[in-house]
Amino acid sequence: MFQDPRTPMVGYRFLVGIMAAGVPNPIDILFKEVSGLKMNRTIEYTNNRVSIANQKQAKTLTLKRGVFQGGSLLMLQNLVFGDAWNTYLVKNHILITTLDDNYLPSQAWLVQNAFLESWEWEGIDASRNDVLIESLSFSYRDLVAVPIPGLPV
Repeated sequence: MFQDPRTPMVGYRFLVGIMAAGVPNPIDILFKEVSGLKMNRTIEYTNNRVSIANQKQAKTLTLKRGVFQGGSLLMLQNLVFGDAWNTYLVKNHILITTLDDNYLPSQAWLVQNAFLESWEWEGIDASRNDVLIESLSFSYRDLVAVPIPGLPV
């Protein structure tokens, strides 16, 4: 089925792939929410000259998902490096892909050199009947739009 490229994308069909040491993690793909996809630059004004600052600003990418009973590979990675949490950084590349009506990629962004900054679990409440949600926040500086083969640019 042909998709009109002028049709707005929906924000509820997407995949997230976290790659550590260049290896994609096929298990850590199911997320409820992604926020913090952002490209920005600092404009400097000096006398009558306008330029772009050389220094890239750090941004925060937040991924939210339900906590699985068996844990995840990212959790296992955290346990392995747990003693070194305050001294060791694991560089991740994160690929976020939106999907069309046929569940084919329609847009993709690659967050390069992302470092896990915080891991938070929502409150546990005996009076609620909700899924326990964890939030992973990554610090990053580089976001690249990835072209999808076969789609108009």
